[in-house]
Amino acid sequence: MARSSRILTCMALAVALSACTLPGAASPTPFTFPTPNLTLTAIFAPTASPSGATQAPPTPAVTSVVETSTPSAADTTSEPVLTPISGDDVRPNGLPVIADFFSAPPVIDGDLSDWDANQYSINQITYGAGAWTGGSDASATYSLGWDSANLYAAVRVTDDTFVQIASGRTMYKGDSAEMLFDADLLGDFSGSTLSSDDFQLGFSPGNFNTVGPSAYRWFPANQEGSLSSVEVKSDRTDSGYTLEIRVPWAVFGISPVSNRHYGFVLSVSDDDSAGTAVQQSLVSSVGTRILTNPTSWGTLVLGPPTGK
Repeated sequence: MARSSRILTCMALAVALSACTLPGAASPTPFTFPTPNLTLTAIFAPTASPSGATQAPPTPAVTSVVETSTPSAADTTSEPVLTPISGDDVRPNGLPVIADFFSAPPVIDGDLSDWDANQYSINQITYGAGAWTGGSDASATYSLGWDSANLYAAVRVTDDTFVQIASGRTMYKGDSAEMLFDADLLGDFSGSTLSSDDFQLGFSPGNFNTVGPSAYRWFPANQEGSLSSVEVKSDRTDSGYTLEIRVPWAVFGISPVSNRHYGFVLSVSDDDSAGTAVQQSLVSSVGTRILTNPTSWGTLVLGPPTGK
């Protein structure tokens, strides 16, 4: 009887051991993934730039040229012969814009229907991103032209709420336009601070009532003041307003030549607070625009004569 019990016990133990090797008979051992290294995660995680941030591009290589001919102010057909020593004369901030040559000047009256020049956009937020709600809030298209005497601009602004109660030096605290112009792009291509050949001009449409359109020069500081020689006309539209502008080359102290390159940005300021003079946002033709750093501006090219 005792022997039978021992046999039965051994048989039961054998069955139990064989059951442990059967597929799926035993529960799998849980595997715990290691905790990620939070420091490395932070290092390699992408970092989003804040909306409206304007970071200056790397300083371009130094550029200088040797000009082998000096055309007169009336020379609008020949191109300057420039021998580059190093680098380039185009800012790496967006594509260059072209001012078409005009054989006959446009009538400066605020009506842009007679313009058939190249058209460009102003839709890059460079100040007040939190107050800007998009293209219908503030944006623009523009065209440029030139002749031996003047630089011309036609700006069609989209603005859902027109407010301009400021004038003169504070016109930027209302719906208006602004031009940055580097008159010696080749001479100080790598210069990251403003110099006497850099200009900041403002153009106000007025208020379409008691205050007419006007122009103002903020920089160079020793030339600051209203610009009576600059002609500005405006017109109210269903979606905003227009500006038509004539700037004599004498304002910049230069003689224009076909294919010459200049630093350039065109922007529009926006104020949506009725009765309050405040610059809520600024939308520009170049997203990298920083007022005090010309290397963040774009490039303007004077186009060849085309019979326009």
